[in-house]
This record gives sequence, C-alpha cells and structure tokens, in this order.
Amino acid sequence: MPGPVENPVDRAPTMADVAVLAGVSLSTTSLAFSGNKPVSDATRERVLAAAASLGYAGPNPLASNLRRGRSGVVGIAVGRLSTAFRDPAALPMVDAVSEVLDAAGFGLLLMGDDAAHARLPLDAVIYDICGRETWTSYDDLVARDVPMVVVEGPAWPGTTFIDIDHRGGARALARHLHDLGHRRVATLTLEPSHPQRGREAGLRDVFPQAEVIGACASDHDAAQALVSDYLATEPDVTAIVCQSDVQAAAVVLEARRRGLDVPGDLSVGGFDGVATPWLDLELTTVVQPLADKGRATAEAVLARIAGERVDDVELPVALRVGASTGPV
Repeated sequence: MPGPVENPVDRAPTMADVAVLAGVSLSTTSLAFSGNKPVSDATRERVLAAAASLGYAGPNPLASNLRRGRSGVVGIAVGRLSTAFRDPAALPMVDAVSEVLDAAGFGLLLMGDDAAHARLPLDAVIYDICGRETWTSYDDLVARDVPMVVVEGPAWPGTTFIDIDHRGGARALARHLHDLGHRRVATLTLEPSHPQRGREAGLRDVFPQAEVIGACASDHDAAQALVSDYLATEPDVTAIVCQSDVQAAAVVLEARRRGLDVPGDLSVGGFDGVATPWLDLELTTVVQPLADKGRATAEAVLARIAGERVDDVELPVALRVGASTGPV
C-alpha cells in the first residue's frame, strides 16, 4: 500500500492535484476513477489514496456526461405530481423503467406540468400522461431533436409508441360477460384518452348498446360517486365494466352498500390486474404486463439515445376471471 500523503492545497482539490500527489499523469488518474481501461492495482490504490488524503471525491459525473454530449438524465412526463401515482397501475411501470435506466447509468427525472422542464438538458423524454392528446413541450423537444417515447398516448410523429392491446382485452372481458348471459351492461369510463378509446371500442364489439355511466380518473371516491347515482336510477343493470381496477373496486363496495350481492346481483369487471387488498374477493379483470411495459419503454429509450431505429411496441394482455363476475 502507498504511504500517506499530505494535502498541499488549501483550496478545493482537483483531479490535477490528485495526479501530482500520486505521481502519475492526469489521464492515468482519470482512468483510475473511471475503470473503463486497465490500470494496475498499485497505481489505482495510489491514486485513490491521494484523492482520499486531499478530500477529493471524484470527477463530476455531469461534466463527464456533457463532454460526451449527454446529461445522463431521462425525463418522464407524468402530469400533476400530486396525483400521478395514486393509480397503483403507475408504480410498477415506472419502477421497471427506473431499474433498466439505472443499470445503464441514467437517472430519471419526474416532469410535472411545467413546460420549463422540457428545456432541461435531457437525453430523452418518456411521455406517460395517458389522458392528454396535446403537450406544450412537444414542439420544443422535437426542435431540439430530443428522443421521445410515448406510453399509451398519442402516436406523435417522430416518437416511439409503447402500447398494450386495449381493445382485445376489453373485448375478451365483454365476451366473458356475454357468455354468462349478461345483456344489460353499463360501463364506467376513464377521462378521454387513447386507452379509453380502445377499451370502449372493445366493449362495443360485443355490447354495442352499453350505457356509459360517466367518466372519471382511476379514483375510488370519484368512481363510487358516479356509480351511486347510476344504481339509484338503473336497478336493472346486471354488469358494469370498468376501465381500471380501482374503479371496479369502488363499484363493488358501492353495490354492497346498497344491499346488492356481487356477483349474484351485479357482475363487475376491471382492467389492469393490480392488487386490491381492501376487497375480500378477487376481481375479474384484464391483466396488463405493467413491468414488461416499463422495461420495453426503457429499452426503447436507450436504443433511441444510441441513435438506433426503434419500432413501436404493442404488448398482449390477458383476461383473469375472478370472483366478481357470475351468471345472470
């Protein structure tokens, strides 16, 4: 091991100071920190000992990235940060994105509604606001040639589109209800969005006359309020199809509050396949591959950053029959 070295400087130490104290070149010092090319163990130990003696923590990663023309940061637009993660379907997807990007050395920046975020030095942007068809930052990002990956949103020119089979999943759930004998079916929809259009189309492939109860976010209280008013005036409905499991759970609880048995009096179907631990039954739902969607998104981002051509992706979904649906 090299002997102790004293700090000869009174200012903030630099890599050049470390090189002088360790008795090696500046380039060798840089390689000792980066680990990208072979440096002998003895030299690396001497460089690190000199850095520790000087209180030098290492090169600034942002400066290093900028020299390579990158910031090392990927933005993910999620809309209002106060409500972005109330939907349990959002967390597994973003977690998977973060895991893949972190392994590749990229950080993830959550972007709210402030358009100023799009002017930050970002290597790529993920657009994950399903409820919007326009975004004020889009033109700025395109003008700066920032790679963009859109998740279940508008297929804007120049972006890579990551989607799931919304229509096929909704159609499978509707056919399941039809096979059980249901004909008077209503639906609780999401706010206007790309996923909503596909899911409602799938439902109407089987039930073209399905009634729309109303539209709301994937929010328990909002869904319960809408279905409460509906059940008070439409007692003959036999099944309600929801566009999220959070909505479906709210429908089950409101139906029970009104003395209805689920599924004896009312069948309820959801979408997403997330856990609903506040219910004592398993929902019949369309399971989407949330983690796979996140990984596909992150992999598309890395490919776009590398300058590769990336095709759009549509992931399959699967119907999971639980205890919330039954025969009429």
